[in-house]
Amino acid sequence: MRRVGVLTVATVLTLAGCAQAGGDPPGTELAEAMAEVAESTPASQAFLYNDLAHWRDLGLTPGQDTKRPWQDMASFSLGAFGVPERRDPVGGDLSGAERAISIGIPPDTVRLDGDFDAAAVRDRLVAAGGAPRRLGEHEVITRGEDVTATSENGMLVQTSTDDPFGNVAVTGSVIAASPSGSAVRDVLGGSPTLAGKDGYLAIATCLGDVAAAFIMDPQEVGSGPEVRLQGVGVRPPASATDRPVSVVCVLPQAAGHAAVRGDFTTRFTTEGKNRLGKPFGDHAGEIVHDEVGFEDLTVLRATVRHTDATSASFFLRTLAPEDYQESGPS
Repeated sequence: MRRVGVLTVATVLTLAGCAQAGGDPPGTELAEAMAEVAESTPASQAFLYNDLAHWRDLGLTPGQDTKRPWQDMASFSLGAFGVPERRDPVGGDLSGAERAISIGIPPDTVRLDGDFDAAAVRDRLVAAGGAPRRLGEHEVITRGEDVTATSENGMLVQTSTDDPFGNVAVTGSVIAASPSGSAVRDVLGGSPTLAGKDGYLAIATCLGDVAAAFIMDPQEVGSGPEVRLQGVGVRPPASATDRPVSVVCVLPQAAGHAAVRGDFTTRFTTEGKNRLGKPFGDHAGEIVHDEVGFEDLTVLRATVRHTDATSASFFLRTLAPEDYQESGPS
């Protein structure tokens, strides 16, 4: 798998003033990941991406107890895969994972791409009581008794359990798991893709090269009526001692573009406050605003240099549209 390039903080802040125009799809790992997931309600609610290989190259592994600002990134978007005692059904060694893709809120549908022993994982799941089923083009191992199924022309199209590993699909290079069978199918691909949905490539262009990203449609989660899409990404560090840099991209609804631009640039500053009344400056040492063009869309962007004490995943995990819109608390 191609590695994401490394940008230093100085380079990021220099590039922050440059808008990217043109209609060519961005050639980033993030955009490629979007093209490998089907457009669906869970994917629109939340799409999470994590370049696990990058963190491993820096010597970071999930679950290590360390105060380095990047440590939590090794587990970002992994869901139950990031909890060793919960992933026993698929085996404890996931060191071959190169990339993670998650869809839905919470991230309960997770896909890992890497070098896996597919036959061994499949045999372990079946031995633990899993039942092989066909779900479209994929074989899915379904576990548990509280399974609901809907058949169409004799084909199973959905299963759902309370188990994060209730439905698992395994190939030679992919392990995907979810309580929902249809969500497993979606995270494995299909047509149309999430990358083809209006606005998503614009957000990917704005985020650029990131080692992790969280993209959401506020309308799907009942939030931010004037925001069409929002993405937050983290630039890949050169070392585990670098200060993190996050990128926040906001695509307003056409009718509310001017209002959102005004709110975003004046409220999302080091002096501004989030919906809990806490200054963004508690976690951001510097916030630089610019705009990025993609086809006929203009995306608002803020490049955020974290404070020394702020974890790399802070803005990935906490920022919401209400933080910078006038409808949120002042």
